Amino acid sequence: MSNENIILVTGATGKVGRRLTARLREAGHTVRAVSRSTEIRFDWHDDSTWAAALEGVSAAYLIPPDEPFPAAAVVAAAERAGVRRLVSQSGRRIHVVAEAAGVGPEAVGMYASQEAVKASGIEWTVLQANNFNQNFSEGDMLGAILEGELFLPVEDTVEPFIDVDDIAEVAATVLTEDGHHGRTYELSGPESLAFPAAVDAIAQAAGRPIAFQAVSPEDYAAALRAENLPEDLVFFLDVMYRVMREGRIGDVADGVEQVLGRKPTAFADWAKRAAAEGAWTK
Repeated sequence: MSNENIILVTGATGKVGRRLTARLREAGHTVRAVSRSTEIRFDWHDDSTWAAALEGVSAAYLIPPDEPFPAAAVVAAAERAGVRRLVSQSGRRIHVVAEAAGVGPEAVGMYASQEAVKASGIEWTVLQANNFNQNFSEGDMLGAILEGELFLPVEDTVEPFIDVDDIAEVAATVLTEDGHHGRTYELSGPESLAFPAAVDAIAQAAGRPIAFQAVSPEDYAAALRAENLPEDLVFFLDVMYRVMREGRIGDVADGVEQVLGRKPTAFADWAKRAAAEGAWTK
């Protein structure tokens, strides 16, 4: 794929989007990084923003919203614009989570996106990732880590957390190299860790005590409601953690190695790097 072509990156201000954008630009590619706040505005729910974002684009990386959106219409707009390659970011075995919630693809943004991409006439790839390492350093769990105690409705549950930088490198590769059409890659870290072990690795890297406390699903849901989280988000998180407790996404995947020819980053190595970059400095 020529470096002259434009690569569209949606969700460009997020964890994966900004790393992918930087990686592609460093490699000499022309990138159009879009979100609802960029100069060329892109809003999944506003079809008047799609044409300008897609104009002249040869490949697009789709980081869909959590909530339902018109995925098939977005993909159809990409086809009309002449986009030749679509890569959709999704969750590891998202169909399992949707089934556990009793909903179809249309109810979960990333599931709808991956299915629309696969049904299109465009060259496609789907990346299904486990929970991000960076959820502890940039995401929902950062506040609790900084406070010194993380509460979650898991106990012996294991998760092969993945470094977002590995996702970005895989994404850059499948966007710019041939040979990945029709592939769904499951992406995880190199080991399945229990949450207490992950928190301990962060504590060691950060050089200060951080505790992990398992709580019941009911108490966790009550805590979320006390923070005024929307009821549909409380429900989705409850389902996600239930699927995790059942071990249905806890095994290690080999997608990173398939694409990059190397093992993904170990959690402890990532934690040391994040600490050195000041991730947990108050």
